[in-house]
Amino acid sequence: MVYPNLQPTLFSTSKEEALDLAKTSVSHAKLWYNQNYLSFDISKVNELQHYELLELVFISELFKSELELEIINQLLLKLPKPFAYDYNTIYFNIFTNSWEYFPNNIEEEEIVERYLENLDAEDDREKIEELINNLQEKLK
Repeated sequence: MVYPNLQPTLFSTSKEEALDLAKTSVSHAKLWYNQNYLSFDISKVNELQHYELLELVFISELFKSELELEIINQLLLKLPKPFAYDYNTIYFNIFTNSWEYFPNNIEEEEIVERYLENLDAEDDREKIEELINNLQEKLK
């Protein structure tokens, strides 16, 4: 399950910049508000909080996708409001019929470093010797 990002930030975004980032207009945003897609009326604000910007961009991207309105509504039914989601971090998984977060990139080196740091010379002696042997084999 994904959750809206309602975390407040120190810096707001001007309405003009927000519309530019969302690649939309005041009239579209007002229409989305009137149809309950947006939780705020853009014509009544001068600056948007981060979660409002996320919401505006997310809804804008959905409508630019050229999906039919019925499909958009079905997709949004599966998300808690407000729709303050970063569309770069979530996707709709058609196999599970749910919104999910993209998997995090795996940093193999960091994982290996953490694993080695957690090895204890006395308790994990066999594991350490096995690692040494495997590494020596790789170097041959």
